[in-house]
Amino acid sequence: MGYEFGVSLRYIQSKKRQKFISIITLLSIIGIMVGVMALIIVLSVMTGFEDDLRGKILGTNAHIVVLKFSGGINHYNKIEQFLRHTIKTDINKQETKIIDNNSKVIADNSVPSEKQNLIQKTWSKTRSLFSGLTQEIAYDDKLSLAHQIVGVTPFIYSQAMLSSHDNVTGVVLRGVDPTTVTQVTDLSKTMLQGGISQLAGTYKDPESNARIGGIIIGKELARSLGVVYGDTVNIISPLGVMTPLGMIPRMKKFKVVGIFSTGMYEYDSGLAYLSLSNAQQFLNMDSDVTGLEIKIKDIFKARQVAHLIQKELGFPYYARSWEATNRNLFTALKLEKTVMFIILILIIMVGALGIVSSLIMVVVEKTKDIAILKALGATDRSIMKIFVYQGLFIGVIGTGLGLLFGYILCLLLKQYHFISLPKDVYYIDTLPVTMRPEIFIIVAIAAIIVSFLATIYPSYKASKLPPAETLRYE
Repeated sequence: MGYEFGVSLRYIQSKKRQKFISIITLLSIIGIMVGVMALIIVLSVMTGFEDDLRGKILGTNAHIVVLKFSGGINHYNKIEQFLRHTIKTDINKQETKIIDNNSKVIADNSVPSEKQNLIQKTWSKTRSLFSGLTQEIAYDDKLSLAHQIVGVTPFIYSQAMLSSHDNVTGVVLRGVDPTTVTQVTDLSKTMLQGGISQLAGTYKDPESNARIGGIIIGKELARSLGVVYGDTVNIISPLGVMTPLGMIPRMKKFKVVGIFSTGMYEYDSGLAYLSLSNAQQFLNMDSDVTGLEIKIKDIFKARQVAHLIQKELGFPYYARSWEATNRNLFTALKLEKTVMFIILILIIMVGALGIVSSLIMVVVEKTKDIAILKALGATDRSIMKIFVYQGLFIGVIGTGLGLLFGYILCLLLKQYHFISLPKDVYYIDTLPVTMRPEIFIIVAIAAIIVSFLATIYPSYKASKLPPAETLRYE
């Protein structure tokens, strides 16, 4: 760095006649430190909130759902079998056959000719390292995406009303297969009482001695209805039965065989589960289902896997990823995070203005020293470096302290949860914190860039001071 760095350090050191300048320097460091610390805490909390919300949504809902454009899906077993085996196994078999035959595709009656042509064309392209790169990537990506599927389960989605002796409330009714729903959702991990397997059983109604099915409801929903584990509730369907007396709502009694808590108020207060067969019988759906839920390994490839599934199934089916279903929510979160980053950068800019003020006052104070250095042969660039180093030193110190205190406060917040929130408003009861290295790196780079930009003008003015004019009256 040369002598310029040493001179800049000497200028930072406090002297009796430079106390005021030292105070401005200290305030600049504090301003940058507070800005960086605020950015670290806010971005870590917002990232934690986003991760926590995503985890709760994907713990209750599938990564991908397959639906039909109109009506329910009949013969869903064939589609489920296709999703479980065809995409993962058949493509892998095709790849193995291609490799074993060393560029010759073996004809297979189970594979359409259109797919045979695609495989043959793709394999021929891979024989050259630089030709057909686009097709190669598309095929390899298809193979890797095909192996993403880890679970498939059918589901029924409807709206209904739940009534007890004390209250009535609207709910989202979901029919699930107790044997496969655990492959796709985390419902079993959220159970406070009972279990998913109890949905498949039948129970005796203490009032009528009739056999009734089981239902699983959320903790907040149970509290709202005033029921506990083992009580009975009535499900009322908005799609009633036409009688000579008019439309009569369809109603059926179920026993509460489970209570769950996802930690998300919206789900805990408005979601109820039935077995697939009970839901089909109650909603008069025969053997139809609303759709199929799919879980994959990498949640961030959901959009690509959904595109592949839709392409394989074709019309009238379509696949939606969790990103598409919750696009508005997560887009709003990203926008809020960006806006908060821009707003909090302004705090760092306040500290940077302090750097500008401090350097200008140092330039005025050190006018004679600058003239002497120039007279001794220092170039304009060297003079500029001195004050740039001085400003960067202030910025780096403030940034380092901000990163340190921001990390400590995030750690304390994550460990002790000393800030509580109303769950019915924010979906969570405490501030979640997720500290990621990229957050610290981005904030540090932004703070140092702002500090550097603040040094340019005073450094430039210092480098242009004429030594002859300055030393004339000394």
